[in-house]
Amino acid sequence: MKKIVFAGLMGVLLLLGGCYKYVAEHPEKSKTQFYEDQGDCEKKAREYAVEMRTGWSGNEDVSYGRNVNDEISDVKRCMRDKGWDYHFRKW
Repeated sequence: MKKIVFAGLMGVLLLLGGCYKYVAEHPEKSKTQFYEDQGDCEKKAREYAVEMRTGWSGNEDVSYGRNVNDEISDVKRCMRDKGWDYHFRKW
C-alpha cells in the first residue's frame, strides 16, 4: 500500500514539476537584452568574488571566500536591479 501511495505522489510531483519553468521577464527588454544584462552581471559577480578571495587569502589561491551560491545571488540581485523579475511560469 505504501508503495502505491508513494508512486502516486511521485507521479503528481513529476507532473507538476515538469509544467513550470523559472524565468526572468522584463516589461521593456528582449531576450537578447536579457543575455547582455546577464553576461554583465555575471562578469561583475565573478570580478567581485575574485577580489574578495584575493583579499582574504592574500594571494591568488581561490579556495577561500565566497562560494558559487553567493555568486548566483549576486547575479540575481544585479538582474533585479536592472528591472528583471524572476518567477515560475507554466509552460
